[in-house]
Amino acid sequence: MGKGILNFMNSLLAGKFAEAERSLERMEKKFKTPEERRIIHALRGLLSAYQLDDRDSLIYRVFMDPDPQKSAKETLEALEQHLKQLNLESDDYFEAWSFILKNIKSLPTPHRLRAENQQEES
Repeated sequence: MGKGILNFMNSLLAGKFAEAERSLERMEKKFKTPEERRIIHALRGLLSAYQLDDRDSLIYRVFMDPDPQKSAKETLEALEQHLKQLNLESDDYFEAWSFILKNIKSLPTPHRLRAENQQEES
């Protein structure tokens, strides 16, 4: 799961939407159970939010924070608390998000935010 999610996220945040979609399609072929399909649901939501440039989406909010790693950690803690309130030990949808948030420092800054930052510095 982890490698596929990182490949997807790297492609997505680089603005390589076709490559991200192909990565997602490869994962869809592997993930057959209803639980595993929740991973695909989480990633499809990310793809849609990023393609639509939804600045209110979670992924943007984490990266737009002055300290994305701190924001990711706080968000992860909130997700874990939410799972406890639901009396769930795990859920693949949240596991996908958890993996992304735990690996935020290894992900590139979203290409749209990089471009904006470069324009501001010019």
